[in-house]
Amino acid sequence: MAVKIPIFLSAPSVINPAQQEVYDFVVGALAEENLQPRSLGRSDFPQSDPLTEVYYLVRACYGGIILGFAQVDVTTGILKKGTPVEKSIAGEMRIATPWNQIEAGMLHALRKPLMAFCEQGVSGGIFDRGSLQGFVQPFAPGAVTGHDWEQIRERVRIFSSDVRKSFRS
Repeated sequence: MAVKIPIFLSAPSVINPAQQEVYDFVVGALAEENLQPRSLGRSDFPQSDPLTEVYYLVRACYGGIILGFAQVDVTTGILKKGTPVEKSIAGEMRIATPWNQIEAGMLHALRKPLMAFCEQGVSGGIFDRGSLQGFVQPFAPGAVTGHDWEQIRERVRIFSSDVRKSFRS
């Protein structure tokens, strides 16, 4: 039996059914690669404050995946109010959990292989184009096609290769 390599999986603990479908698929793809997802509030439960616990958990993993599920939908508002670049929100703005940003920052600072997926419309920080050395894979929960599933699976395979290199070193 092959050893399961622990990786950190950043995702909100409460998600809707369409998001759960994507989450379950990613977890299944990780299992195919013998990668064991670890998450605070899912596989691991804090003994102290969450920030410290996430740090220790990330340190014990050999890579991380960020699942940027929309947690807040904003339809009206002002971005950067009172600045020269103030802008009204036109249409819908989707925001992921701030923990995605914190956990991605920890993984990056510890030089762990890092991959991000984000729900369509989610942006900012780790989900902005060019913020990662790799590619941020978008998805649309509830409208994922067979081709989309295969793209996600292939991205996990590529990530798995980077994790194995990290594990061996």
